[in-house]
Amino acid sequence: MGVQFDPLPKFHAVHLGLFWSRIREEYPHAEDQGLLSPATEPLDIQPSTAPAATAVAVTVPPLPRCWFLTNDKTQLIQVQRDRFLRNWRQLQGDERYPRYGHLAQEFKRAWERFQEFIAEQELGPVNVNQCELHYINNIERAAGWSELGELDGVFPLLSNRNPGGFLPAPETLAWQVRYKLPDGRGRLHVEMNPIFRGRDMQLVLALNMTARGVPAAGSIEKITAWFDLAHEWTVRAFAELTGPRAHEFWGMKS
Repeated sequence: MGVQFDPLPKFHAVHLGLFWSRIREEYPHAEDQGLLSPATEPLDIQPSTAPAATAVAVTVPPLPRCWFLTNDKTQLIQVQRDRFLRNWRQLQGDERYPRYGHLAQEFKRAWERFQEFIAEQELGPVNVNQCELHYINNIERAAGWSELGELDGVFPLLSNRNPGGFLPAPETLAWQVRYKLPDGRGRLHVEMNPIFRGRDMQLVLALNMTARGVPAAGSIEKITAWFDLAHEWTVRAFAELTGPRAHEFWGMKS
């Protein structure tokens, strides 16, 4: 879960350390990461254009994005000059997902602490221009598929292939779709790619679901309402895009 806001010109590297000092007891580890590029969801689909080449004279080194991690490194806060995110991740494979309600509360608590820090340091105002909810699902072979030509058992939208046609089952495939959220509040992007999972090099289906859009206002209540909408759409889309065999494996109820 994360928010993007207008860049804070007064926010410098020293402020990353000052903010970490406030949360270090809960997030004792820190890592530097590359910057995330701005991501804005347009109202309408626009044709893509190649960016024009420009020369920029850099007099101040770019500010990094910092990760602040819990002891087990499964939960982290990410901060850069125009982003604030809070994540949960699975590292060993047996960590239990803490559920959306808990993570939403933890995001709210962390975001309010960050806003208090910005106000005290007189670095604001913080003008939120996008929210983002991102789920990464690794679908293993037992969940309705064994070969990449059998993915219609996991994703019904792939079931229109003519079984008597000329082409055999595909050796591999990937797909992506996107859906508009209601009332112009953004989009839900869904993308599936077969990957070899880093921790064990097992072939899995990486199903990435990203909702992105603009909250009705920048208050925590409006941001929370946007996340609740995005979560509902993500959960219902996951159920609709995956098939009965996969639901049976996951113990999902209709």
